[in-house]
Amino acid sequence: MRTLQCAIVEDSHVHRVLLERLVDKNVQLKLVKSFANSTEALKEINDSKVDLIFLDIEMPIMNGFQFLSQLQILAQVIIISQNPKYALEAFEFNVTDFLLKPYTKDRFDMAISKAMEKHKKSLLSKTDSKLVVKHNLKQVELNKDSIHWVEALGDYVKVITPEKNYIVLSTMSAFHERLKDDKFVRIHKSYIINLNMVERYNHEFIEIKDKKIPISRTKNLELDRLLNCVD
Repeated sequence: MRTLQCAIVEDSHVHRVLLERLVDKNVQLKLVKSFANSTEALKEINDSKVDLIFLDIEMPIMNGFQFLSQLQILAQVIIISQNPKYALEAFEFNVTDFLLKPYTKDRFDMAISKAMEKHKKSLLSKTDSKLVVKHNLKQVELNKDSIHWVEALGDYVKVITPEKNYIVLSTMSAFHERLKDDKFVRIHKSYIINLNMVERYNHEFIEIKDKKIPISRTKNLELDRLLNCVD
């Protein structure tokens, strides 16, 4: 049985221990780590492989919504709060469920069922040609073949497609790794291109849809070879 790798971010010791026990008793879940500090949690979770996060909203220093706005990995989130007024805003972040304290084991199990169903659907729909990104705090599925190029934008990258541009919180290296396709080549520290979209090129620029994109000197020979191999 596939288990979901979980993290808990909850500053209340009582509620954190309760969650840890519920996760431990559920065979579909495996606890990776439990955090009392949201700032520490964000740093570690962004560098980890977590499928599901249990996240308290009302925390000091960085509240749950601030945490979500800086979360870089594509994990499901179950929000936990003692105040129902946060529910509407929570679902604007595309969270899986909202647990109102105090909640029962049955209500917890119901939330896990939702998470498992969502996880199964994502596995069924996942193909090599699809890429899920977080844009405007929501998960969006992109067709990789439609990506023209990717450019650096500070702590973000801008993904250019025919329909629209997507701003994604990521480094260029991390995003290039996620593409996992030979047709995507990083030709400059600030640009990744789709070789199939190149219309013309010389040793200084490639051109895609009237956009001139600079080529690093070290990439000239590699680009020549790759473009001559493109069908």
